[in-house]
Amino acid sequence: MSCQPAVQIVREIKANPSDQTSVSLLLYAAKPSDIPYRQELQKYAIHDKRLKASFTVSEVDCDDWEGGEGYIDSNLLSSTLPSPEESSHRVLVCGGPRMVVGVLQGLRSLGYSSEKIFVYGQFGVQQIRAVYGKFAELAQHRETNNNINGYYH
Repeated sequence: MSCQPAVQIVREIKANPSDQTSVSLLLYAAKPSDIPYRQELQKYAIHDKRLKASFTVSEVDCDDWEGGEGYIDSNLLSSTLPSPEESSHRVLVCGGPRMVVGVLQGLRSLGYSSEKIFVYGQFGVQQIRAVYGKFAELAQHRETNNNINGYYH
């Protein structure tokens, strides 16, 4: 699964100056040249305080890379997310099955509750329950908060 859901959310927020939703976005790709929408998201982040965009890759293929390097793990998550005790935040996850499960494991180890996590894709509920247990509380479809933290592949 691509990061298209994240880009759609960011574009909607950007198009509405009165929307106070803030987004912390972390995109992962194999190489910097593989990160989709990178220039668009960097431009939005520079000009709009509601968006914080971070990028990480498994392999650096250029000399001017300033983003992260390595897989998304609990250390990377803790450096980009607000604390799990902040009740107004939600975490959105989108990506391939192994990446999603890895991110969920990192979130769980950091103390994020399952009902604060949305997983895009047809197996999101199964992935959350695989990590948090079969009786995990699930996020509701309607939220009234104004803070979204997204991790996309």
